[in-house]
Amino acid sequence: MHSSPSRHRAGSPAALALLLAVAAIPACGDDTDVQCGQSYLRYDNFGSPFIINWCRACHSADLPPDMRQAAPDDINFDTLDEIRAWSLQIKLTAGQGDTMPPSGGPPPPSAPC
Repeated sequence: MHSSPSRHRAGSPAALALLLAVAAIPACGDDTDVQCGQSYLRYDNFGSPFIINWCRACHSADLPPDMRQAAPDDINFDTLDEIRAWSLQIKLTAGQGDTMPPSGGPPPPSAPC
């Protein structure tokens, strides 16, 4: 089953949301970066919920191997330190690439009524 290609392209809403989540992780995780005062996006209100909803269904050390959907055992996003350690790879495979998440990522925003 293939998902819509537009859901994976670098300019798609899903890719942009993931890039924002990954960008918020290293820059505003502790809210000490100057850019944090210019954005309401932080790890606690955007990055963490995004990673929990779209990544940890496969990338969590708490999952038994048969529930990880072939995710490598050593790639887990249970802590902010783990996410930061993998942030470049997350950006490349999920934000700019089209391999993660395999289900296609978040749905595009709904059209206004």
